[in-house]
Amino acid sequence: MAPYNSADIGFLLLGPYDIVEVVESLTEKVSKPVQETTAFSMREAQFEQPNMTKHELSGLSGWYDSDTASIHGAYVAMAGNETVFMFASQGNTMGLVAQCAASVLQVSFERAAKVGDFAKMALELAVSGVIDEATIVVALAQVTGNGNSEASYLDLGATGGGTTGANVYLSCTQLALTGSTNLIVTDEDSADHVVWADYCAFTALTAIGAEKKAATDQTVNRYHAVKRTWTGLAGSPTATFTVAIKVNAPH
Repeated sequence: MAPYNSADIGFLLLGPYDIVEVVESLTEKVSKPVQETTAFSMREAQFEQPNMTKHELSGLSGWYDSDTASIHGAYVAMAGNETVFMFASQGNTMGLVAQCAASVLQVSFERAAKVGDFAKMALELAVSGVIDEATIVVALAQVTGNGNSEASYLDLGATGGGTTGANVYLSCTQLALTGSTNLIVTDEDSADHVVWADYCAFTALTAIGAEKKAATDQTVNRYHAVKRTWTGLAGSPTATFTVAIKVNAPH
């Protein structure tokens, strides 16, 4: 696997807010908590490890930006709410890895300023569930009108097809309806990248937003693309979004 550094990072999304331009550090931690089970009669400590994995996001700090589409918007939107986290650590390109989580909660938010310095912020996040090593189906980019990415499909490889169930993530950071009713983003799959079918459709968007869809019982085909459909298409509507998929391991 090729080495990557901070210059390769494509996006850092908290819900529909891309804060990659104001963040300077982020730590992702995976641990297996243990519980002490030492009894009175034992002379050495004893521990047991429940079948549980803990995922954490910490050390998230950078520069405070009050723009509604940046860290301030994410801070306000996350207050008391779970949100989707998507982190393209290798780059903003179809087929690369994105760390994704669906149930991220804000634990704390700090903002500090001093004379002659930039205002700094620090954010701590808690993750309910797992952080998926997902694969980007379409990069974060602006598109207009109806369309799909079938001509530049994602190939999950021979081991990606035929499995059951997947988590599919969406983050839409910009949306201009121009008179249309809403935007429906759909992940499509195919066994031959010729005939396509809807794998899962996200909730219709009337504003920016983010969502995870868990298609746990559906067979996952090898090839994936993303379709966008504007309900009541009017004018030249635009949207900026990305979609990533994590296929369940074969049973």
